[in-house]
Parts: sequence; C-alpha cells; structure tokens
Amino acid sequence: MKKEDKINSNDNDPCEQEEEKWVVGRTYEECLEKAKKLVDENTEFELVQDEDVLDTWFSSSLVPFSSLGWPEKTQDLDLFFPNTILETGQDILFFWVARMVMVSIHLMKKLPFNTIYLHAMIRDSKGEKMSKSKGNVVDPLDIINGISLQDLHKKLYEGNLPEKEIKRALELQKKEFPKGIPECGTDALRFGLLTYLKQGRNVNLDINRIVGYRHFCNKLWNAIKFFLKTLPSNYDDSNILLKNPEYAHSFNWEDKWILHRLNMYI
Repeated sequence: MKKEDKINSNDNDPCEQEEEKWVVGRTYEECLEKAKKLVDENTEFELVQDEDVLDTWFSSSLVPFSSLGWPEKTQDLDLFFPNTILETGQDILFFWVARMVMVSIHLMKKLPFNTIYLHAMIRDSKGEKMSKSKGNVVDPLDIINGISLQDLHKKLYEGNLPEKEIKRALELQKKEFPKGIPECGTDALRFGLLTYLKQGRNVNLDINRIVGYRHFCNKLWNAIKFFLKTLPSNYDDSNILLKNPEYAHSFNWEDKWILHRLNMYI
C-alpha cells in the first residue's frame, strides 16, 4: 500500500512523501481491512496489488493440501492427506517434488506422500527434452489426425512465447517436420509407444517410426479383410475363443504359445 499524509500540505515536508507498506491477504477486502489498521483516520492511501509473483513451482507446491480445501479443515483433507504415491518425471524432482515436501512439512507437519514413482520421459527423436521454445513438442492428437507445417507454425503464435523464441521454434519445426506430420491414427500411435517399452528410461519419439507402424497396421487390416472374404458361407463361429473360452483346451501347443506371447505383450 502507498500512503500520503494529507494534513501537512508542504511539498518539502517528509510527511508528504510516499511511503510503502505491505499487507498480505487472500482477497482485496481482507488486505483493505489490514491496511486500515496500519494508518490513522486522517491518512489516505492507495492499495496496489504487487505485479510480481512467486515462482510458479511454489504455488504448485501447495497442491497436495490446497486442492483438498486447506486452510479449512475439510473432510477431504482428513481423508486424502497425506497421499500414498506420487507419479511424476525425474526432471521436476527439485522444482516441484522437493517444494511439495518442504511446504507440507512446514504447514502440515507431515510428508505429502510416502512413495515417488518416476515414469519414463518422452523426448524428441534426437533424445532432447521437448520444449515449446525448441519447436519439437509433439501433440499426440497431431500424430493421430495429422497436421500441416503451416498449422504447426500457427500453434506457436497461439501460445505465449516471446517473438525471439517463436522465430527459433519456426526454424526448428521446418527442420524437424518439413512436410508436417502425416495422419497415423490411434492404433499406430499405441503400437509405436508399446514398442518403446523394451528400451531404457526415456522414449525418443520418432514420427517416422510411428508412420512405419501405420503401414504395418494397414497390412494387418488388409490381411484380415482378405481372410474374412475367403471364409466359406457356412462358417461356424461358435468356437471362437471370445465366445467359448473352453475351446482353448483343444488348441495345439503352437496356438497356445502364440496366445501366451500375445497376452504377455499386452
């Protein structure tokens, strides 16, 4: 708050100079009531919200309990805090997880969770972390539905990147996706992501690899389409495994092995 003493009108008087004081509150009205207690009745003041903010990770560190109604003592807070497990990426261990632990211990006197599960990180084809400023972020919907290079550029302008970073990202998009991203569909994307499970922690997502699995899925579709066309008109589907699980007992060992491997993969 900025205050000015209106009793003395001398411009050179120190009382006429602005003085800043700080008040903290959850609402404007709460801050106003606190500010009134800091000055006398003859003093006018202007209440101005500070334009600066804390690092976003500090506000995010309140999530384990603020999302449950804190600072009020709610039923959800009693039931769900502390939690048991947190799933996140290793890249924000310090930025988010450490802050949640510190803030929870300070305000709630408890750890927010007992176990932290770190999942794999999806990176670009070169193994670099995906970043909007780099222009290498891939939206799964763009892989499923396809997107032109022009529309990829348009997404950059719809964000909140500075002009300098937009120019850099445009060049990187031209280099990484010169013809945009072709339509691959959901099955090809799912199959492609499944194949990455056999590698290490990080997934270096290569669009060309997903396109290859789109072609593979297309071959499977054509093969089944051909198979269905060759079935005799009197074909009896009552022994299909989905309709009659007991039918599996009559399979030979090769069929059982194939189904076993399929089940393990899924």
